[in-house]
Amino acid sequence: MKKIITILSSLFLIFLISIGLALLTTGVETKTFNKLILNKINQIDNKINVKINNIKFKLDVKELSLFLETSEPNILYRNISIPTEKIKVYVDFFSILKVNPKIKRVDILSKNLNIKDLRNINVVIKPSNLKSFLKNNVKNGNLILDLSFYFDTDNLINNFIAKGEVTNFNSKIYDEIFLKDTSFEFFGDKSIILFKKINGEIDDI
Repeated sequence: MKKIITILSSLFLIFLISIGLALLTTGVETKTFNKLILNKINQIDNKINVKINNIKFKLDVKELSLFLETSEPNILYRNISIPTEKIKVYVDFFSILKVNPKIKRVDILSKNLNIKDLRNINVVIKPSNLKSFLKNNVKNGNLILDLSFYFDTDNLINNFIAKGEVTNFNSKIYDEIFLKDTSFEFFGDKSIILFKKINGEIDDI
């Protein structure tokens, strides 16, 4: 009897280790949460239309949290394609088996975007002076954008963080003053926007 219990315990331990390794590396593929991900993204903005590929359950060791990940989803915003690297949805572990699992955070990481393409969605860009700047001053530039949306206990958005990197940025700043070959990183939330690691040229300076 003891031998049987030992064998069963060993098999169960091996099973848990295998699941743990899978969550840490390739992930465990699932279709159970497709609708959940689509509903959360639609909650961010109902003008977003998303078609997702395979979804995998993974484990984030740094945050000690489970998350769902889908790579290269097809995202349309007001019928304009937004090249996207991946979407991550962080889920509360103890709520996974519930009808409405608790979502802690949704991360959306873009591919390399041409800043000029943002003019196509400037109808929704705020504030208006930023909209005007993009339309009239920006010549070109590349942008990688990392957006994080945080949810409260009622699964409603209560905060967001936007961060990313801009390269090859060229723009008119004021009258005959031009910014050339500029790169910088940025961070912003509901209260502040910060810029760092700024490099570039202003009138050959």
